[in-house]
Amino acid sequence: MVCSCYYTSAVCKYFVDGECYENYTSIDNASECERRFGGAYYLNGRCHYRLPRNCSGYYIRDQCACYPHRSSTYSNYTCHNIDGYYAGDYCYYMEFDCSGYAANDQCYTRVNY
Repeated sequence: MVCSCYYTSAVCKYFVDGECYENYTSIDNASECERRFGGAYYLNGRCHYRLPRNCSGYYIRDQCACYPHRSSTYSNYTCHNIDGYYAGDYCYYMEFDCSGYAANDQCYTRVNY
């Protein structure tokens, strides 16, 4: 994911649909934009959102995102499967929502027999 952060001072320089947003990131659809950033605005493949001023989790600057959870037990593979961000031996994630096969605190995309 490529993330570009736009920070404003006293004067807002970045308007979308009549509102001032400080950041945007490329995202596939409007529902994903809302799920990840709540109160955001989706337009032409970009999710425009404000800085998480009350981030009570882990703010990852290069992702421009606030993740409420962090785990050292999830592998990079599992982290990717739950739409998390893996860095420094930690998985930062919104929730453990495994759409594949969950076993032993990991998330797999398929089961081999």
